[in-house]
Amino acid sequence: MKKAIIIISLFAGVLVFQAIKPDAGLIEFASADTTDVNPNGSSELSLLMRDMQKYTNQAKADLKAGKTPASFPADFNKLFTAKISENNSKSEFYNQFGELYISSVKNYASSSTENRVETYNNMVNACLACHSQHCPGPVPVIKKMKVE
Repeated sequence: MKKAIIIISLFAGVLVFQAIKPDAGLIEFASADTTDVNPNGSSELSLLMRDMQKYTNQAKADLKAGKTPASFPADFNKLFTAKISENNSKSEFYNQFGELYISSVKNYASSSTENRVETYNNMVNACLACHSQHCPGPVPVIKKMKVE
């Protein structure tokens, strides 16, 4: 009998708890910023690279749809000054890879219909070149960005 009373009490407690609505002012909810996929926070460089990934994914969709490429995002120039994650360092070739990437994005953004696939894939290859030497984690995702 005691077990039944305990179970009924717990069930009633759950129902009461679910009936309390935050808009009634009875409970305050804290909301966390869940836009960052890194639980420890992301560096300026990793956030910039996510923007680069979004640009490239959109470029691939636009390419397949026959749309004109979006213009070169000026924020991509922050590639050379963005702060990196703690305990990491940029390789001695980082700036060269960065220049290659910036150049390839500009070439893609100003490409003609005839060479658009080639300039797009050059942009993706610039990402692969750098990530093959430094921070290889994203390489499988980058490889999937190519267009045949």
